[in-house]
Amino acid sequence: MAIGLMALGLYAQKPEKENITTELGVSLGNGGNTVNTFGINGRYFAKTDLALVLGLGASFSQDVKNYAENTDGSGDEGTFTYQSRYTELYLGAQKHFAGTSRLSPFVGADFLLGTEGTHHEGDDAGTSGYVKNYSYERNAQSARAGIRAAVGFDFWVAKGLYIGAIYHPLSITLQMQDETKTTTGTNGSTVKTVNPGGTYTSLSTFGQLGSVRVGWLF
Repeated sequence: MAIGLMALGLYAQKPEKENITTELGVSLGNGGNTVNTFGINGRYFAKTDLALVLGLGASFSQDVKNYAENTDGSGDEGTFTYQSRYTELYLGAQKHFAGTSRLSPFVGADFLLGTEGTHHEGDDAGTSGYVKNYSYERNAQSARAGIRAAVGFDFWVAKGLYIGAIYHPLSITLQMQDETKTTTGTNGSTVKTVNPGGTYTSLSTFGQLGSVRVGWLF
């Protein structure tokens, strides 16, 4: 087995000029908030240390909060659920550093376009606690455009095969929000409201999960 691993390492090879790689990435979150992010991209190495990137990403997140009727946890229970879905297309570049014969650290930047949908739903619960015979539903859609920074590494485990990780420590996003539709109900009666959309700018620092990656060289 040791000889086999040495052989794999012997044939590990970093990309050269005009090489193309493709990869899959995933990040998972646990606890009350579940985040699943998946991505696929291709990289064209214009130079041995410069890669152009084109990729697609998708994520789903859900946070479920349970509220008891009484402070001691007794009585009826209400539930409030937050859900969001996001898809993106991005184009970027990566600057790779020497590292070692098999390790290639890099920094990069992406320009991205995306769409997001959010759904909030309460059953005997509002956004902050238990409310008897109360229902809540809110839906919103938005489009996004922005730029983000990236740091990561490739580790070549065999010829044509690498694993790695990537993290986005900073992003600046312009969000174009459609109208938001909210429905609330108390004791069987409902009220529907529509809030107009708008355009917002956001700055995110160290707020995203990193992704683990596996990729291939063509």
